[in-house]
Amino acid sequence: MSTENIIACLDQKVILLTQVWDLTKQIELRCMQDDIQLDGLLEQRGVFIERINKCNDLIDRLTAELPPEQRERMTKLLNGNITQADCGSEEERHILELSKKYHFILQKAAVLDQSARDKLRKQCDELREKINQGRRSEGQDGMFQNIK
Repeated sequence: MSTENIIACLDQKVILLTQVWDLTKQIELRCMQDDIQLDGLLEQRGVFIERINKCNDLIDRLTAELPPEQRERMTKLLNGNITQADCGSEEERHILELSKKYHFILQKAAVLDQSARDKLRKQCDELREKINQGRRSEGQDGMFQNIK
């Protein structure tokens, strides 16, 4: 029963992470524009990440309930630290396949996320520099000059 629930959680994680990846692609594309408008994309992605974390918690609880030998094997399967040939059952092969798929999507999403972060950081730095230049050029004519 625990194995079936773990598989269901892994299936759900792959679906949710695919949604995160799709949203991250949209975020990355929007970060290429001059006027970045992310709307609710970050919030939507956050909801999916929270759901993934709940799946992770459930998998951890289900794995903890397994006998020590099975728990160790399940941990190896979940981390992809076993080969397809070493899988002893169809369930194990399925768990390994889902785990590898999840980690593959996670890696791709992380690359896109880093790219979007870099672009946002660059734009933020550029805007900060423009603001600072504006403040320097205002000099004595600044709007806060008379404030004491």
